[in-house]
Amino acid sequence: MESDDELRALADRLLETHRVEYVEEGVLLVMTPAGFTHRQIVGEIVSDFNYASALGRTELRWGLNSENFQWEFPDETRRFCIPDLTVVHPDAARDPEREQEGVVLIVEITSPRSPNTVFNDREVKPVHYAKGNVPFYLLVDQELQRWTLYGLAEGWPRYQIVSAGPYGEEILLPPPFDFPLPTDQWPPYKP
Repeated sequence: MESDDELRALADRLLETHRVEYVEEGVLLVMTPAGFTHRQIVGEIVSDFNYASALGRTELRWGLNSENFQWEFPDETRRFCIPDLTVVHPDAARDPEREQEGVVLIVEITSPRSPNTVFNDREVKPVHYAKGNVPFYLLVDQELQRWTLYGLAEGWPRYQIVSAGPYGEEILLPPPFDFPLPTDQWPPYKP
């Protein structure tokens, strides 16, 4: 078995040409590019954030990183994942040393054709995001055509459900966002 350092070095090399995550000890997950509906949902969320900012519905112009942010686990394992979307406080988005600390929301969209990534999005990643003090985690479950917004439980490094609903029902993003995120344009997943 490869050591954590050897796997991390391999993952860093693969990142130059592939989308890869090192989520589980001893396992690199090399992924195909996101599918059409996956990309559409990410695009809708990014557009909605930009629209809310342009209309003054949110006071800040959030830093948005779509499938290109390497989020390091908050432990010493050197493991990481590439969230589908990270929303970063504008001050931290300009500072590479503080960027990960400034992540306010992470969005993961399940890919039903990949049971490993679905499991990671539903079970593994939220545990690490909560331990890393990411205030909010939005899980968009394509297979179930539902979304769940999690928020950090006060005084605990874990999430509790803030709100949940089916596609078509608005997500009321709490402070510091304070604007609704529509889901009626999210395309249904077709196997």
